[in-house]
Amino acid sequence: MKILYLCSDHGVDLSGVKGASIHVRSFAQALAALGHEVTVIGTKVSSPESFEATTHTTAFAAPLAAWNRKLLRAMKAANQSLGRSAGRGRDIIRALHNAEFFKVVDQFAGRLSPSFIYERYSLWGTAGDWLARKWSIPLVLEVNSPLSYEEQQYRDGVAFPALARWAERRIWRRADLVVAVSQAFRSHFEKAGVAPEKVRILPNAVDTSLFRAQDDESSVRRCMNLDGRFVVGFVGSFKAWHGVDFLFKAFARLRREADSYHLLLVGDGPMRGMLENEIRRSGLQEAVTFVGSVPHEDVPRYLAVMDVAVAPYPPLKDFYYSPLKLYEYMAAGRAIVASKIGQVGEAVADGLTGLLYQPNDFEGLLQCLRRLWRDEKFRRELGKNARIACSKNTWSENAARVLSWVDPLLGHPRSGASMVRVKRSAARLDA
Repeated sequence: MKILYLCSDHGVDLSGVKGASIHVRSFAQALAALGHEVTVIGTKVSSPESFEATTHTTAFAAPLAAWNRKLLRAMKAANQSLGRSAGRGRDIIRALHNAEFFKVVDQFAGRLSPSFIYERYSLWGTAGDWLARKWSIPLVLEVNSPLSYEEQQYRDGVAFPALARWAERRIWRRADLVVAVSQAFRSHFEKAGVAPEKVRILPNAVDTSLFRAQDDESSVRRCMNLDGRFVVGFVGSFKAWHGVDFLFKAFARLRREADSYHLLLVGDGPMRGMLENEIRRSGLQEAVTFVGSVPHEDVPRYLAVMDVAVAPYPPLKDFYYSPLKLYEYMAAGRAIVASKIGQVGEAVADGLTGLLYQPNDFEGLLQCLRRLWRDEKFRRELGKNARIACSKNTWSENAARVLSWVDPLLGHPRSGASMVRVKRSAARLDA
């Protein structure tokens, strides 16, 4: 089949290291590995060549128009002069980008005649719906978060909240198939009026050929001067809803109990400056290693030196995430400590494939880490069990499941497409 994969969010660099970028690359690669011709179009693709080499797909960028980039710069300058967050109002840029993005993807649809469109949902992103209706082909919409809520709750907010919610729900309803990353999404879709039979749940996955148990951890430890240390590790972005500040607080307590504890932080984000200041105030500079953002293919190297990998999510009212880091921890055979919240509590079996504690339970986190510090045999057993449990949770399996869901939709024109439009589309293809 020919598959057209769309991501219109200008905040997601498809060649980048963010979780969203990794998700797009991994899933596109899995579709291509199953023998399908995949064309990926994103607003931002900083290195189409590397994307294509990694995924064995064809990649193109549909960047913001020059006038839209000027508007974005002007908005950032205005926000700065008014003392507001630089990202405030960026959703307007996204909305205005729809027309430009649609022009590009429409040209590709005319040349490729894709069997279906697979779109990563973006706030205000209507190009996939327009395209599917124009060409009378199915639209599969992947929803990773309710962005109108998330922008208001965790980021800079949206310019027109009620309109954003209306647009989001309309986009969800009009898709032929909605693929969501967690069960927690079902309530969002119910409120939006999405037909239940259109919704499928598909948690994130992992590349088990990349994330696997390392044969020789000792050489990596020596290179990082971590011999004799009990390494507590975290991989991800330093944002409030990832809980890395809570992890550091627990680590600081444990370090006072034993100087063998070492904290290894892989990633970056807005909380890094605050964390570095706190580390200096605590006098723990020598006990903490900041790695920073690294290429995705380098993450297993750092996981290999972690005695325990932590997912310290705080209590969140609506935990709809499917954490990539969790499945990567498991596939790498790490002993895991995680807060029991949302999909985390479903993926990790307490005492079998990891240890769980209640979100914000400081003593509970300490007890889990102390237990693993004392018992190396138990650590290794947890890691081995986690790797086995995760062995089938691959991107290839996910891609195959999506294709099985799409198959009944193929060959059935969308009811909303006019026959005149379909005939015109056919004529255009013959031209």
